Parts: sequence; C-alpha cells; structure tokens
Amino acid sequence: MSSDASPAMMIAFDSSTVQLDAIQRAAYAVAALMTVDIRASAGEYLCILHPRDAHADPAELLHRMRAEVNDQTVRLRIAQETEPLRHLIFALAFAQTGLTDDEEPQP
Repeated sequence: MSSDASPAMMIAFDSSTVQLDAIQRAAYAVAALMTVDIRASAGEYLCILHPRDAHADPAELLHRMRAEVNDQTVRLRIAQETEPLRHLIFALAFAQTGLTDDEEPQP
C-alpha cells in the first residue's frame, strides 16, 4: 500500500434491519470508489471502507455507501415481495408452448 493512501473508515449496519446480501451488493456497486471489508459482530455488520483515491472526501464515501446499502435493501425487498407474481408470469408464459407431446400448439 502506498504512503498516500487514504485512511480506512468504518460504518456499521444493524443486522436486524439490513441483510448481508444488500451490503455485499452495495460493496460491489461502489467498488470503483472503494473496497469494502465486511465483518459480522454482535448484531451488526461492520464495514471497513478503503478509498481508492487518496484525496476522496470521506464524508461523501460514507454517504455513498449508506445510500447504496439503502438502495440494495429496497431492491431485495421488492424482489422478495414480487417473487410469487414473477413465478406466475413465467408459468403462464411457458404453460402452453407446444414443446411436449401431450400439448396441442396454440395458434
């Protein structure tokens, strides 16, 4: 590591309100700006942020990580809530394709 690297910052997320998957997805989304170490500890996830740019604004990076975790949390919730509907749509879309011998192709 070079001597001009920015110091690492820490941010914590409550494991009862934020899924690990959301934090991992957020870490991937901000990978161009920082790398993220994630550790589970006493009911929370501790994230150690390592900026790629030595001159990056620490407050902005913390804000970006919080915003991305919030975004990923909502995306996961929407995916979970709409899963039955998505399965129904796929089932209907592929229900009568004429791909099996016992089905009559639909015009």
